[in-house]
Amino acid sequence: MRILLIDHGCCDHPHTRVHRIRQGLENAGCTVAICGPSTLHSLEEQTPGMHGIHLHDVAAASREFLAAIHDGRPEAFLRAVARVPSRLLGLARETARRMIAEAADAIFPDVIFVLHAGILTDLAVETGAPVVVHVSAVDLEAAATRPSLKRLVTSAIGSSDRVIAADDSTAGTLADWLGDDDTRGRCDTWPFDATAAAQVAEACRLALARRRGEV
Repeated sequence: MRILLIDHGCCDHPHTRVHRIRQGLENAGCTVAICGPSTLHSLEEQTPGMHGIHLHDVAAASREFLAAIHDGRPEAFLRAVARVPSRLLGLARETARRMIAEAADAIFPDVIFVLHAGILTDLAVETGAPVVVHVSAVDLEAAATRPSLKRLVTSAIGSSDRVIAADDSTAGTLADWLGDDDTRGRCDTWPFDATAAAQVAEACRLALARRRGEV
């Protein structure tokens, strides 16, 4: 199975959790690539299989957004995105769209697994590949502060083939946002950490099976 992992946090360094998940998936026989915000300059050497989204030039118009890019944590990125001007948000999304499309063209994924529900989730859905999204409370809290962002995130989650909630509280909020009927049968609950490769693989398998009409 070919899997594209998309994170809303910095993915440059091989010690990050998304790279540990990648290693676990590759040990299980999957072909994996990673895409996400980069703290490196576009001309610097990237980790093999890493498709960095270079947002420094765009984020320079906002001190908070630029600080979040340098910070590297997905929580900082999601909260900053919720507060940037609409024009800047549009530029960031267009930059991300190009890189996600490039990453998808490079690996031709069977499934895309998105860590955190944010502005990259609907771009993953746009590729046409089956999508699994792992949602945490901070994702929904950030999106809820901006009506247009909440609509975008809710639509992207609703269009995903498999939805994973980080905990029961987040699962309850998702049911409120999407409706119980919409989440039933395609929503699981488990926390994401560096040892979750087997759970990621199973979620991707189920998403692919759903797309094929097998479940």
